Amino acid sequence: MLCEVFVYSQVLTQALPRGVQVAPVEMDNVGMIAYGPGGLDELLSGWDEANGRRPHFMYTVTMGHNPTSGVLPVERRKEIYEIASKYDVIIVEDDPYWYLQYPSAAEDEARHRGLPVPATASSTYKPVKSSGYRFLDSLTPSFLSIDVDGRVIRLDTFSKTIAPGCRLGWITAQPAIIERLLRITEVTTQQPSGFVQSTVAELVMGEQPPAVRSAFAALTSRQKQTFEGWKMDGWVRWLEGLRGVYERRMNRMSSILDDGAVQLKQSTPRSVEDADWGVVSKTRLYDFDWPRGGMFIWLRMRFETHPLWMATGGKILPLIDGEKLSTALMIYATQKPFRVLVSPGMMFSATPAIRAERGWAYFRLCFAAETEENVDRCSERLAEAIQRFWRLKKVEEIEELIGDMMTAQEEAMEEGLGNLGTWMGC
Repeated sequence: MLCEVFVYSQVLTQALPRGVQVAPVEMDNVGMIAYGPGGLDELLSGWDEANGRRPHFMYTVTMGHNPTSGVLPVERRKEIYEIASKYDVIIVEDDPYWYLQYPSAAEDEARHRGLPVPATASSTYKPVKSSGYRFLDSLTPSFLSIDVDGRVIRLDTFSKTIAPGCRLGWITAQPAIIERLLRITEVTTQQPSGFVQSTVAELVMGEQPPAVRSAFAALTSRQKQTFEGWKMDGWVRWLEGLRGVYERRMNRMSSILDDGAVQLKQSTPRSVEDADWGVVSKTRLYDFDWPRGGMFIWLRMRFETHPLWMATGGKILPLIDGEKLSTALMIYATQKPFRVLVSPGMMFSATPAIRAERGWAYFRLCFAAETEENVDRCSERLAEAIQRFWRLKKVEEIEELIGDMMTAQEEAMEEGLGNLGTWMGC
């Protein structure tokens, strides 16, 4: 399975037990890389058959990527599609966040950081054919818009726009693929909850007048498939409004985290004569891009600037490396007075090698599930937790935090809860 080096963790938990080999592709701040070191073309053109057959299946989230929040531009999509066509790769495009693209992110990020607004801050994409809705036309399109081979399978869901528990969605692909998926469904899950289907249908379509219901009932099965009596205006308005709500939450969390990304330290005067002045040093604690879509912020922690980076420990922790600092900070943030839970980047690493190499350097934050007021408070507490964590200077403090993590894992296993990562994902 081809995928980005960081990928939605639940996909890995489904693929690996089935013996699926994961082939990670390098990515940048917008998504999967097509050409260059570690890119899709290099991976497929130089594939070693000793490692198994060349992959013919790709899983990707291109809109508000989970966990990195990038939005893949049209130009990059064309490059990736060209490579997929060359090597006969089926593209499974998981698109739960398509409606959650944030046009203000690039400009607001630049202004808040005192940088020039980039010329590409606003999307210039114009669809070949209008959907009839300005909001939908403004969104970066799916791989489906350039799918001339019938190799794209797009997955959509109501879970991110109506309710997480509805677990209802739809698949768009060429008829031959849909037919096989239908046959598989008939002997496995059969269908989603009928109650949920009827509830969502009523919500999206609205109650229809008796004349419309009678007219629909009188149609043949083929005619029902093209029936145009249902109105989508309200649904699109809801999606546009929802995007605005999430965009405000994203802006608030990003602004607060920006303000807390640097730690200032003033030197202690060496003598009474020096008391009137001092040297102020700045230490950057983390980096991130304001999300261009989705529900998450992807923090890259600069653990190499921590006072205990690569410090020699004791018997429990012989060396305080990046993974140990990452785990310690995650536990530290859950304690009073912070009480904030982050998702560790290690759980989104496509392979154990990526986890060990760089997964520990990242945290995923979610701004979607809380009110704007709680987003503010949680963001402030997390920023304060990181600031205070960088003031820890004793190895014993890190060892104690790691010990708390190990104890929690042992208790969770005894209670049949599995590892702690299961309640950190979404």
